[in-house]
Amino acid sequence: MYEAIGYRHAAATAHPLATAAAAGMLRRGGSAVDAAIAANAVLAVTQPDACGPGGDLFALVYTAKSGRIQAYAAAGPAGEGADRAALRSRFAAIPPRSAMAVTVPGAVRGWEILHRAHGLLPWADLFAPAADLAERGHPLTRKVAQSLSAAAAYADDAFRATLLPSGPLRPGHLLQNPDLAATLQAIGAQGAGWYYEGPFAQALERTLVPRGGFVTAADMAAFRAEEVTPLTASYRGRTVTVTPPPSQGVALLLALRILEGFLPGGERFDDPRWLHLTVEAKRRAFLLRDRLLADPDASPRDWLILLADDRIASAQADIDEGMSRTPSQALLPGDTTFLCTLDEQGNACALVQSLYMNVGSGIMVPGFGVHLQNRGCYFSLEADHPNALAPGKRTAHTLMASMVTDGHGLSAALGTMGGDGQPQTLLQLLSRIYDYGEDVDEAVAQPRWLDGGAQDPTLLLEEGLGALAPALEAKGHELRVLGPSVQAMGHAQAIVRRSDGLLRAAADPRGDGIGWAE
Repeated sequence: MYEAIGYRHAAATAHPLATAAAAGMLRRGGSAVDAAIAANAVLAVTQPDACGPGGDLFALVYTAKSGRIQAYAAAGPAGEGADRAALRSRFAAIPPRSAMAVTVPGAVRGWEILHRAHGLLPWADLFAPAADLAERGHPLTRKVAQSLSAAAAYADDAFRATLLPSGPLRPGHLLQNPDLAATLQAIGAQGAGWYYEGPFAQALERTLVPRGGFVTAADMAAFRAEEVTPLTASYRGRTVTVTPPPSQGVALLLALRILEGFLPGGERFDDPRWLHLTVEAKRRAFLLRDRLLADPDASPRDWLILLADDRIASAQADIDEGMSRTPSQALLPGDTTFLCTLDEQGNACALVQSLYMNVGSGIMVPGFGVHLQNRGCYFSLEADHPNALAPGKRTAHTLMASMVTDGHGLSAALGTMGGDGQPQTLLQLLSRIYDYGEDVDEAVAQPRWLDGGAQDPTLLLEEGLGALAPALEAKGHELRVLGPSVQAMGHAQAIVRRSDGLLRAAADPRGDGIGWAE
């Protein structure tokens, strides 16, 4: 149900209707990027808890002819009126469900830069499936119905009137958002400039500023997405490429490089020694991430130095195979969507897009059907922190996308939702696929661990790993065993291409997604 196999093209997204939209574009001869944009627009309609035009976007694009991977960052900054000192005098941290947590939404500029560089189909065509769904309505899945219903506790009146008009939602509820349909149609007809320089930007300012927010129409008009240089590192003879800072992709590379110094143990990934080592590698990578990750324009840093052999060797030497010496770190959750596509020419796109927490800030721009991210609450209010809030600055980002290449070209495109859990999930998937030879559908579906509980810093194990608890506790880990298919473990999607060209597209059974290939 969650995996598909083919040779020509493929897609994997977090919702069947989004996968269908991607497939439709690919069958028409569209590029991987065309398919990704169309799928992302549909997800804005079918997964409004996780993503939408009011959020940010990062992407990787692989070009088969050149073997090159390009990275794109569409992460909006804080408004020019942002005042860290004033907020610090009132709060220990930026309130997540507030106008103060809203930053410039980058997604639409992200779609624009991707299409200009890699699109083949007309821009307007990419938004037609999503606009039609928003107008006609679509039946809600159980997960989305629950997430939207939970937002009633903190979303504003415009949000509730648009998406919760009759109170809590049930699975199968036909959700319509004609205002979002009109917004998507306008973006398709008039381009991203309509969104950033026209009536929407003005309405956004009118919505946010009276509530203490900082983003203005001028901030919207000034924003542009950008092509950036991806980060790469080797793992078991392959090259892993990730989106660079302010994306947290570097945490995955650090963890992989540290883990590469140890040989896998046992016949399966769920070997107590190997789980201990993957967790310890993750913890050392996150210590560096949490101390240093920030907007590279505000805090320039050569991340390749941190990935250098001597730095990695030092981190490896600090790991004790018999005992954990580094405690779990607190976890920040996130509600995100990831999708990947591959076209008939072998080009691929890995795209991650989010509002950050469930429905973001919960603030809807009236009349446009767009609710806004709360990415700004990830900023620190401490003056000396690299990720301290400042006007025009981007926050450190949990969003990340990844690709793997080898001597045959693209080997995999993969990613997940899950906030701070994203590099942790991908670390486990890559080890399962490349250390233990698991097929992608098996790797995505198998039980996982998550280091850093939201309430208490604890190593969390899904039920299928519960038998390892005594051995891990003997190594000094404080842990909790949860049930099966835990939402906090993330919803991963992946496309893997074998050396013979066979494509396998898989979507996580923890979520609503589906893979497609032919």
